[in-house]
Amino acid sequence: MAESPSSSDDVTTPEDSVELARPSTLLSATTLHLVTPLTIQAGLRLIGVKWDVTTDVTSGRGLYCWVHGATPGDALTSGVLYIGIAEGMGGLRKRTVYEESGRGGEHAHGLALERTQARVVMGGVDTAVAVDLEWVDDLIANGLLSPNARAHMNAWRKNRPTKEVEEVAIRLAIHLGDTGAPVNSFHAGAWRNDRPADWVAFAIARELTRRHGGG
Repeated sequence: MAESPSSSDDVTTPEDSVELARPSTLLSATTLHLVTPLTIQAGLRLIGVKWDVTTDVTSGRGLYCWVHGATPGDALTSGVLYIGIAEGMGGLRKRTVYEESGRGGEHAHGLALERTQARVVMGGVDTAVAVDLEWVDDLIANGLLSPNARAHMNAWRKNRPTKEVEEVAIRLAIHLGDTGAPVNSFHAGAWRNDRPADWVAFAIARELTRRHGGG
């Protein structure tokens, strides 16, 4: 059994804890390499999905991303923080204006927008673009992809609503970046859960890396 403290000097009080936890020690500045909107656009094009991403606000339906805005520069080459879709009335304009209204509030999404000075990019999605998936067979032949991937790619191409495009985009962010889009949780889940979208996203990540390098 431990002995009782011999003096008050050995006792840590709540006041002492507050003093130790100065604001400068609560957070750590960290550099993360995140996927960009242009990378997502290029990746989706490999599977026959055209995303007309722009910094303009549009009323159509489609895919949107919030990107880090604290560093001046092109929003299309900034790190993606959140990926979403808008399919209801009012489309992308209504959805992103609604999310903007929560900036700086107590919801996690609004806090993230405020603290990262986030900006939004968006665009319509066309899933009917003809595509040659020979690159998948090349990855398989070179041992960079499991042979099972081809069946998943073929199946995904036959059924591709916008919500499945969103799922692939989120998982592409996971497979290419140091981490996924930080504010996303929907569709993220465990990495190796054998979902079709995960096979598709992993294949895209391998091909983009092969073509353009991992830097």
